[in-house]
Amino acid sequence: MSSRRPRALLLIALIAGACALGGAGTAVAAPTGMVCQNGTSFDLTARSGYVETPDGNSVFMWGYARTGGAFQMPGPVLCVNEGDTVTVTLHNALAEPVSIVFPGQRPVSTGGGDPGLLARQAPPGGQVQYSFTADRPGTYLYESGTDPAKQVEMGLAGVLVVRPSGHPDWAYGSADTEFSPQREYLIMMSEIDPDLHNAVETGATYDITKLHNRYFTINGRSFPDTIQDNGVPWLPAQPYGALVRVKPYDATSNPRPALIRMVNAGLLNHPFHPHGNHLRMIAQDGRRFLTPSGGDASSEHFGETVPAGSTTDMLFSWTDQDKYSPTNPLPVTIPGYNNLAFKDGDTWYSGSPYLGYKGTLPATVRSQNVCGEHYFPWHSHALNEFTNFDAGFGGLATLLRVDPPAGCMAVPASTKIVTGSLKGGTYASLATDDSPATYYEVNSTTVAPRRTEWYAGFTGVPAGFQNLKVSYKGRSSSSCTQTVAIWRWATSAWVQLDTRAVGASDVSIANLSPPAPQSDFRGTGASAGQVRVRIACSGPAVSFSSSGTSMNLVYDAP
Repeated sequence: MSSRRPRALLLIALIAGACALGGAGTAVAAPTGMVCQNGTSFDLTARSGYVETPDGNSVFMWGYARTGGAFQMPGPVLCVNEGDTVTVTLHNALAEPVSIVFPGQRPVSTGGGDPGLLARQAPPGGQVQYSFTADRPGTYLYESGTDPAKQVEMGLAGVLVVRPSGHPDWAYGSADTEFSPQREYLIMMSEIDPDLHNAVETGATYDITKLHNRYFTINGRSFPDTIQDNGVPWLPAQPYGALVRVKPYDATSNPRPALIRMVNAGLLNHPFHPHGNHLRMIAQDGRRFLTPSGGDASSEHFGETVPAGSTTDMLFSWTDQDKYSPTNPLPVTIPGYNNLAFKDGDTWYSGSPYLGYKGTLPATVRSQNVCGEHYFPWHSHALNEFTNFDAGFGGLATLLRVDPPAGCMAVPASTKIVTGSLKGGTYASLATDDSPATYYEVNSTTVAPRRTEWYAGFTGVPAGFQNLKVSYKGRSSSSCTQTVAIWRWATSAWVQLDTRAVGASDVSIANLSPPAPQSDFRGTGASAGQVRVRIACSGPAVSFSSSGTSMNLVYDAP
């Protein structure tokens, strides 16, 4: 094991109770989800490098990297279509022969290189080429066929995904394997014995029969690094995160499940357990589970052992069965925060058991919760694998994040009148569309041109948000022309989102979207996280008042 610059260890509080703990291109990866290298011809180089571990150490590794690119672990996810002729050229920057085998693909033709036990191999400084037709959809490993007990342990492994022809949103060639392309995740498991890796790095001898794994990884990272975004700069050799994010099932707005591609590139069987949820197992090793007559034979699993060298495909939907909320409370008494333990003063709990709501936490406790999302731990049930060098919690684990169905919601934290005067109410009157309605009311000027103008301020909107939408409900005592606008911090100007006539009855205006780039509408520096929405009304020949009963933002948080 090589000691390098220590990094801060993020310690996770596991909160018991009601709230426990894309085919995107490689140039710009989505924050979460599987990252594909798409194509039919791939150029890889076997090279060495280091991976970081959450306990402040690093480990010497080998890996398949894009030729001309930096070392990475695991190798790139190669995504092809059914029927493609796939060519992989392997270059060798290591000091011993290496190769690639493609379990589940046949026949594989080769060119160049030298004979090897399981496949032709590239000598040091040389290359070899492999070619095959990807004739069956599914999830497959690719890995070294040269001294695999050593070289696969050293990191020479990656994933091949074959998509059904004409159906990139199906896992297999049937509509009952349809999934949401925005919810495709990779869980690639492996293990590391740092003594073996140190021996390879220093040229020492090593007895493989004494293998003692101390680190366990998903997508090349150990928990809690697994829950960081794809491509975070402090993990340059480990580009793939493993945080799984979903929203509750909805027949209209979110009908399709997520696809979880589980892959075991290690030498051990890994019993993987998704807390509090069942996953539907639809295939193993690129072969669907079917009845003798060809019907669906998938089944739900509350945890599954993924065998060494195997792949498993799962479909997953999270159903908010009971829809508990402050107006439909849980039928049990929720412990107050004084009766909860927050390990190291850090938690993923929002302070409320209800999805989309935040509650009260001790002032000394830092919450990682953004806007009332739920978290569930997914981890190995071999608890020695839930550690970083025998210290828990770490290792072969990640989190499931369930976001509120409409996205994160924010309500005004302040208001300011620009033109007119306060008639009644406060910014708190805008927090809910209540019955009977409470209003934030502004009197117009008393001389022409009669006008009201005020804006609400929102705080805590995180950097990296997406899909921001503004909703407002209000009225006017006399008919006026009402405009809704949002402050563009980047240019110090209001941008109009809506204009219409309103009168004595409440008018609802929903889901107004600011133009791109939406990041312009979030304050930075001393105004970090602030969004401002303005309501202006003008036109009547007599003095009037304008009244708002609700205003909110919704957005997808990073």
